[in-house]
Amino acid sequence: MAIHVIQSQRIDVLLDSMLRIVNQTARHPFEVLQPRHFIVPSPAVESWLTQKIAEKKGISANSQFHHRIRAFQWTSYQWVLNAPKEVEQVREANIPRIIIKWRVFQALRKCILPEQIPLDVDHPLYSIVKRIYDSADRLEQGTEKQLKKQSMLYWVAEQVSRLFSHYMDYRGYCARNCPPQSCSCPTNWLEAWGQDVALDTEQMIYSPKDENGHEMQVADFVKIQARELEAWQRWLWQHVFQEDYAKILEIERLYWERLENPETRSEALKRLPAQIVVFSLLELPPSQLDFLRRLGQYIDIYIFHFNPSQEYWADSVDPDWKAKFDLQREERFIQRFEKTRQRKPNDAELKEFRIKQLNFNAEDRESRHPLLTRFGKQARDHFSLLSKLSSGEEGLWADVFVDDYQDKLLAKIQSDILYLLEPEQHQYALSPADDSVQIHVCHSSLRQLEVLKEQLIHWLAQGTEQQPRQPSDILVLSPNLKELEPAIRSVFAPPPREREIGSQRLQKDNLYLPIQIAGVSRLDVSNAWRAVLGRIQWVRRRFSIEDFADWLSLNATQQRYALDYSQVERMLQLLTEAGFKRGLDQQHLQQSLSAGDDDYRFSFKFALDRLALGLAIPEHTMFEDTLSYAKVLTSDFPLISTLIQIYQDLVQRRDWLTLHETGQRTPVKTWLEYLRADLNEFRDAGVESLKTVAEIIDKQMRMLTLADYHEQDDSHASQELVALSLPLPYVLEEIQNTLEMQLDQAEPTGQITFSQIGQIRPLPYQLVVMLNLDSGKFPSRNQQVPFDLMRSLKPQLGDRSRLDDEQGAFLDALLLAQDNLWLFYNGFDLDDGEARDPSTALQELIQHIAFICQSEQPDAEVDPVVEINGLSVAQHIQQLYHVHPLQPFDPAGFADAQTPRYRDQWFAVAEYIRSAEGKRSSWINAHYPAVEQKELRVLKGDEWIRDMIFPARLFLKSVGISTIRYADLPSSREPLLLNKLEQYQVRDFLLQQDQQIEPSLMLDCLPVGKTQQATWLSSQQEQQLLQERLLQLGKELTPVTQQSLQFSPELIIHISVPQASHSSYWLSLQSSSASEKRRAQIWLEYLLWLAYLNDDARSPELERIVIFSNKTLKFSGLSSTKAREYLQFWFKAWEIGQQQPLVLPAELLMKKEWQWAENEQGKMTIVEMPELLKAWNNSYESAKPLASDESSLLHQDWQFILQDQDPDLALQRCCHDFAHALYAPIHQHLEWVK
Repeated sequence: MAIHVIQSQRIDVLLDSMLRIVNQTARHPFEVLQPRHFIVPSPAVESWLTQKIAEKKGISANSQFHHRIRAFQWTSYQWVLNAPKEVEQVREANIPRIIIKWRVFQALRKCILPEQIPLDVDHPLYSIVKRIYDSADRLEQGTEKQLKKQSMLYWVAEQVSRLFSHYMDYRGYCARNCPPQSCSCPTNWLEAWGQDVALDTEQMIYSPKDENGHEMQVADFVKIQARELEAWQRWLWQHVFQEDYAKILEIERLYWERLENPETRSEALKRLPAQIVVFSLLELPPSQLDFLRRLGQYIDIYIFHFNPSQEYWADSVDPDWKAKFDLQREERFIQRFEKTRQRKPNDAELKEFRIKQLNFNAEDRESRHPLLTRFGKQARDHFSLLSKLSSGEEGLWADVFVDDYQDKLLAKIQSDILYLLEPEQHQYALSPADDSVQIHVCHSSLRQLEVLKEQLIHWLAQGTEQQPRQPSDILVLSPNLKELEPAIRSVFAPPPREREIGSQRLQKDNLYLPIQIAGVSRLDVSNAWRAVLGRIQWVRRRFSIEDFADWLSLNATQQRYALDYSQVERMLQLLTEAGFKRGLDQQHLQQSLSAGDDDYRFSFKFALDRLALGLAIPEHTMFEDTLSYAKVLTSDFPLISTLIQIYQDLVQRRDWLTLHETGQRTPVKTWLEYLRADLNEFRDAGVESLKTVAEIIDKQMRMLTLADYHEQDDSHASQELVALSLPLPYVLEEIQNTLEMQLDQAEPTGQITFSQIGQIRPLPYQLVVMLNLDSGKFPSRNQQVPFDLMRSLKPQLGDRSRLDDEQGAFLDALLLAQDNLWLFYNGFDLDDGEARDPSTALQELIQHIAFICQSEQPDAEVDPVVEINGLSVAQHIQQLYHVHPLQPFDPAGFADAQTPRYRDQWFAVAEYIRSAEGKRSSWINAHYPAVEQKELRVLKGDEWIRDMIFPARLFLKSVGISTIRYADLPSSREPLLLNKLEQYQVRDFLLQQDQQIEPSLMLDCLPVGKTQQATWLSSQQEQQLLQERLLQLGKELTPVTQQSLQFSPELIIHISVPQASHSSYWLSLQSSSASEKRRAQIWLEYLLWLAYLNDDARSPELERIVIFSNKTLKFSGLSSTKAREYLQFWFKAWEIGQQQPLVLPAELLMKKEWQWAENEQGKMTIVEMPELLKAWNNSYESAKPLASDESSLLHQDWQFILQDQDPDLALQRCCHDFAHALYAPIHQHLEWVK
């Protein structure tokens, strides 16, 4: 029985060694049935090890994996202490971090309830509680301030939970075998805190020494800060967690007592595995190593350790630290020399100082290989701890390092680290064909991914039968994977499904590369969880029609309520037409409306009541204070029933997020039960993607059950801790964080694997890619945990830091890349195009490569540089650099032979740009192919008229482009004032009524607030004025009907004409004003009416009269033959307008009656063309925005159509060809009736 260490710089060699050991012949037949136990640092290593064992042995079974030594430690406690009561004690004592967090919150919650700090200045908690109060000191007293303090407290609890979990690993063990209850080790804070003994922080603060070995003075504020941190953390530990920690120590004592007692040892060893394999280490707290060493006295423990170097390097130091330390000591020597001798030391005196004074213990240490000692600090500490076993007294110590490196730059770096060779300047001859290390410089993260995709296609294509390359050979790392995830899914999206059209198949330019983003929740899981949260969260927000539409469009929501896409569209249409804009109901709106505002229309409940009443009364009428909706169809009944169910679900959960604001406290267990019930609703409806969330909730329930049981078993526990209560937002935050931050669960996949840096290590890949190695992004600047005493006080061997973790991950990527290492960073600023430096880690690697590679000028003080597309690089390593242009279709990117490019769609664009001559042609210079002619075409008259008075609409419709306008979207705000369109709708509704109506029938149209009555009165007055003008004419409104006009053998138009064919006039009433385009509209209606009648004898006497809100218009005096002649011009323009832009907006051409004159070619042209152009180029907004002003070239449709051409020239051409024939006759027959 012993603890054995086998180390190598190759993971595959460690694997082979491990298989040889675990496959040794069993001494007993039944041993083959015993499970093999492996301790691995992460799920990634577990997955990789399982796969490799299966490949080597043909099967991988009966293996049990434990993630990290601590997990195995607690499992072994349960094996040995197997009595029912002991098993429960072990389960209770292992407190998860989330329980620590919640208990800290509960313990400090009473301290933040009063308006003023309830603690004395001398109280240990005063400093941290004051920080919480200070975070909310700018807010007024009340709910908002209390919520801010509560939020800050929860953040503090999160940080403290991280710290205490860390302390239990690194500051809770005795390193000197001190007597019980009297340990004075600097690594055993927790025992001192348990006895309420303060740490001597002033002595434990790290302070540098001067040249005489005397410690330098530490600033007072550093001492005060350390003293305050220690005080409140000691208080929390003693009052909240000391009893729990004492039980942990008791379990540990019982465990070793059971193993060391000869009477119980044999029975305990039967429950422990005979052999444990520890495969690679990412963390090694000394206490856990001591556990393994002690356990190794009873069972065989094999540690397979990944060690970058075969040499002894435990005493190597960071070269940057070494140089900085030397400089600081020399500066202090110079200052002291000047002070005592009143002059500066000369070169000889400085040299003597360096020889005599710098020879002390820390300085005798060597840096040796700078990359290893700079980035491998944690690996060095692990090796230093394990080296205590190298004597062979406790077990086998075996080195299985192999020297099998190719003649490439990457292999050279790895080999130098293996042998711990100090770099020799300009000694390595870099082969021109060496591409083992590549540095790709881009402008953005998206561009990095685009470049990466092309380079991966090329790399995979280089595989051969003898040396195949698979997507699973590629690992892509990023320091900010979550931010990069949407861009990854976009760039590496699977291609559209192939479809056949006739005999031609759609071609795809892109190859599909299978990828997997490890450690990030799937989109379907996130969206399904959003659907569950929607019923809880939207009620506490604005809850607009847009929010509801987004939530209803989620697949999980549709599955829950058994809806499809068309039903969702219809539901949203019903709600919009019924008046839903924002707010759930009256109670919800009251939270945002001012006092005295009791207008609760346009809410979800308002629209739903209208729809529900419309089921029984499908008319526009009032019934018991509810305005019925008249357009409900029979097929809408189940949809309205579903909307009622949704409303009830929302109401049921309306107060969940704010119960804590009312002082009501709900146990966490209750919240989890509510959430589980909600999840089951969705899962029962078939939403299987919520299984992951359900597992998270079940895990929290199990942890909480153990914590509650533990507290109930404690007679001294307060009722507050037994019924652990938290606001629901904090519970949801924990679930969301667990769901999103699954980086610790990252595993290798059989595809191209994207992962966060540091999560999949230490595993070998043929190609390792590192993205976003930008300054400030890697290493991360905001990874440190606040309040960490371990950072403030002297470090101990084996301590772990996030900075060292990330630097160690960078070193692992460098060492475990078998064939190629690609390093990407953003080398240019997107705004100004200036060059930007990469991260310090990449800079140091580049400097090292430049130092060791041969140069044409080896004796130069500074390496000669060369500029590559604006980036200055060392000339002798320029082949490593691939500087990519900003855009993927830049022709320069395809001209660089050094960087292979895939000929995808971007290549076609680049070829077009490269071969283009002069200005690219615009739409107006090329005819768009006309729609394929059918034997007979049928048009809707009103649609045709709208197209002709605004021909931009005609052209865009012909080329298949749909424009979305803001006005087309449903409004999410209640109308405080009616816009022009809404005013028109009110007036139009009044015109359609045969008698006086009550304002209640206009509840869905009138504005909210005090303007409601004023709008109603003004609309009534306008309606009365129109009726008076109608009486003055002495004529009645003309009923109309739909008829078909066969204008030509191949063209039929559906038009509106007077119902009575013998009518001598056509009179209509419109609530809108007589604008330019409406005049053109009435003119075209007049022409179509006369053409339909086809009666030259009677038609000149017919009148088309329209009473507008501001004027009365009349067209008359035109024969049917002349009307058909004019229509011929309009239809000719219609044909042309489908093939190229017809720049003749009626709103511009009808601004005035233009003067016409015949030009040299005999064409009638507008005399006041400069005035017309001035109106066309108007840039001053009036009541109508220019983007929607059809008479302006700044209209969004004209801007889109006329891009890259002269809008004035386009207008002049169209006026020259069509304006006189189309618009001159209008003014000849137009008459304003007074």
